[in-house]
Amino acid sequence: MKNSTGALLGTMVPGPINYVWGAPVATLTVHPDQSLGEISPLIYGQFIEHLGRAIYGGIYDDQKHRFRPDVLEKVRDLHPPLLRYPGGTVTKIYHWKDGVGKHRPVRKNLIWGGLDNNHVGTDEFMQYCRQLGAAPFLTVNMSTGTAEEAAEWVEYCNGTGTYYATQRQKNGHAAPYQVRYWGLGNEEAAKEDAGTLQNPQDYIKKAWYYAKLMKLQDPSIQLILVGDKPDWNQQILQELHPICDYLSLHLYASSKPGDPASLFTSIAAMEASIKATAAQIKEYAPATVETFSKWYRFPPRQQPVKIAIDEWGIWEAGGRGAYNLEMDYTWNHALGVAAFLNMFQRHAAAIGLATWAQTVNVLAPIMTNETTSICQTIYYPLALYRKLCGPTSVAATIAGAEHLDVAASTDGKTLTVAIVQPRGQAIDIRLDAPTTGSWTAHELTAPSLESMNTLQTPDTNVVSYQKRALPYGTTTYTVAGHSIVLLQAPLR
Repeated sequence: MKNSTGALLGTMVPGPINYVWGAPVATLTVHPDQSLGEISPLIYGQFIEHLGRAIYGGIYDDQKHRFRPDVLEKVRDLHPPLLRYPGGTVTKIYHWKDGVGKHRPVRKNLIWGGLDNNHVGTDEFMQYCRQLGAAPFLTVNMSTGTAEEAAEWVEYCNGTGTYYATQRQKNGHAAPYQVRYWGLGNEEAAKEDAGTLQNPQDYIKKAWYYAKLMKLQDPSIQLILVGDKPDWNQQILQELHPICDYLSLHLYASSKPGDPASLFTSIAAMEASIKATAAQIKEYAPATVETFSKWYRFPPRQQPVKIAIDEWGIWEAGGRGAYNLEMDYTWNHALGVAAFLNMFQRHAAAIGLATWAQTVNVLAPIMTNETTSICQTIYYPLALYRKLCGPTSVAATIAGAEHLDVAASTDGKTLTVAIVQPRGQAIDIRLDAPTTGSWTAHELTAPSLESMNTLQTPDTNVVSYQKRALPYGTTTYTVAGHSIVLLQAPLR
């Protein structure tokens, strides 16, 4: 099968499903009437950074001065609702004015190495977002930048009639970009990075100033504030919660050498981080802001604080390229991605957005060389979940096979149950859910856990997709070993 998501997600494979006449091994029970929260469409976002070949040689062909059409097609088929830029850690040395207008200075990338010619900047990023149908998410420089610079970026993107809005118009972009999502820095607690805000009180003082000037430019923008360890989060939430729409959380899973199953232990630890952060938000950030001085001259946040998992993914040792971040992902990693997405659904009430880090070449679902591009194994669960999962998370439990990873969602008409089997054996489950009509199974499998797609054989796709209509009245389903399956049926 070629690396085409159109082919992957549109093929119908007729035929009966494996059927068991004896007692089922496990029971999957779904309660569509027990909502776990609304699943934000923004949890399916992506991320690009000025890092290695993520932009130049990734989304952008610097020789032809255009976005790579082969890559654009693949990113479009992911349907990302949100795209984060320009970082990441590089935010700490990035100055947006270098990347607009005709005269763009070449700068040394002090964070990731190499040179940045700034051929891709704000206007190009906005163009890319529009071609994808994705909302832009910008992070501002709180290290070598200033609050005035950040506010002027808001003015450039969202203003009308003012100096920087006029500069945007002169650069060929008359209409405001209406950027709603703005990150105040990135991982500011990290002492190794450029910047001086490792003390949370220093970050709080500076974040207030940034927020004031940026909100005075556009009161409607939403702010993502930097999260970190519990003590940091507590102080941020206690003192900044009136202007904190989202608190960031970064999650990178990995496995131990020679132990693919350890990846799922790592992912389980990520779930504990989500629960702990959600508990802190509940304790230190009231759902509504009751008192907020009118002299701020802009309103406080309008909704409860949510978690922004604005960097998540699988980060293993042994990659190539800049900082060894160009990874070959196996089928085991694809199973891990599906487990992550199930986790996001189960915690839908707490999570407001998420962006996979990153999109092309760097810890990425898409890899390129000078002549071609491929979709890695992790691309396919990302695409399938975005296509099929509903907007409301509902309760689902598994008895008798607790190692299966399960989440359920609905749009009020169709129930979607997502199952990940990280182990090698097939397992039979009884489907206990108030549905009517027939189930449809969307199955992703691969020959082995080590299977991967490579640039050396770009026309070979190790990922197999099958869409099967189960016989009417089927109540038992066989989950294949090392598989991802999304089961769908009409609700009763």
